[in-house]
Amino acid sequence: MLKSFVLSISLLAGALVGLILVAAYKNSILHDDPNVLHHVDYIWRILIGLGCIPGCIALYFRLTIPETPRFTMDIERNVLQASEDIQNVLTTGGFETNPDAVVQRAEAPRASWADFRRHFSKWENGKVLLGTAYSWFALDVRAFVFLFTSLLNMNYRSPSTDSDLTIRLSYKPSVSARQ
Repeated sequence: MLKSFVLSISLLAGALVGLILVAAYKNSILHDDPNVLHHVDYIWRILIGLGCIPGCIALYFRLTIPETPRFTMDIERNVLQASEDIQNVLTTGGFETNPDAVVQRAEAPRASWADFRRHFSKWENGKVLLGTAYSWFALDVRAFVFLFTSLLNMNYRSPSTDSDLTIRLSYKPSVSARQ
């Protein structure tokens, strides 16, 4: 539910930023050559560039967040540091790192592509992966089709003049396709 809420908010924010950019470039778009529309190209470039900002912020936080004790124990194989982290959280409620701490590595087999194939080649595991991948694919197709069809059928009417500037990117069948 939270994911669909975030997706809805991000689609709304993207549409609002797009509308703000169109309003900012309104006069330039109206004076552009209708066959070229350079300023529409600028709007899309700015919109895509602004869309990268939330991803960069998320990447920054994911790279700077301290590791969980579970990750320290399972992936880094440092059992002593993981137990010290747990002890710090339980006693002080905080987290600190001791660079001089003794590192005790646990010997455990690492996962490989062969393990991945062996696990997901079983139908009970593979169907979960297939169902999850298909669900996300169907969600993306639905979201993008809705977004693009609304953009393709968009009309723009200038309130300052009586002329219409209509941007239609919709499909128009050729004469041979109608017969």
